[in-house]
Amino acid sequence: MRKIFLSLVILILCGTSALAQKGVTPLSLLTQQNPAVKWNAKSQIKGDFDYDGISDYAVRGMKGAKFVVGIVKGSVTRKSKHWTLEFGEDAGDQSSLCSVKSAVITVDDIDKDYVEFASEYLEADYAKRLKNLPKNSKGITVADGMCDSFHVFWDKKAKEFTFWRV
Repeated sequence: MRKIFLSLVILILCGTSALAQKGVTPLSLLTQQNPAVKWNAKSQIKGDFDYDGISDYAVRGMKGAKFVVGIVKGSVTRKSKHWTLEFGEDAGDQSSLCSVKSAVITVDDIDKDYVEFASEYLEADYAKRLKNLPKNSKGITVADGMCDSFHVFWDKKAKEFTFWRV
């Protein structure tokens, strides 16, 4: 009985060690790289946000009084690229939220209607880039339910995430 118990403990420990090495998650990577941000694990969303055919991840968090969106390039490893966007709270500022406490992130489906609507409001250069996105591209909406939403998308030319707002 003791041999079985000892063997079981060894198997569990070996399995846990292997999992710890392989078990890098978007949340663990963002936490390691951005320790000042309090990430919300339940907010994680998934989609091909950088249009390379591989699912990426986004998580919301708070850094003091700022709302933060963390984006991690899939397939997730310790060396995965990641980006953060910060939004303050100021109803009079077009690059801020009206309420960081009520803000959430959701997946945006970027379809033909979305692109046509967005193109009316974006600068010509951004509108042109948005029209050239691959099919099944996804974006991220940042909404607080009080002001117009932010629409986060991958800018292939600049190789970074950017956003627009109506």
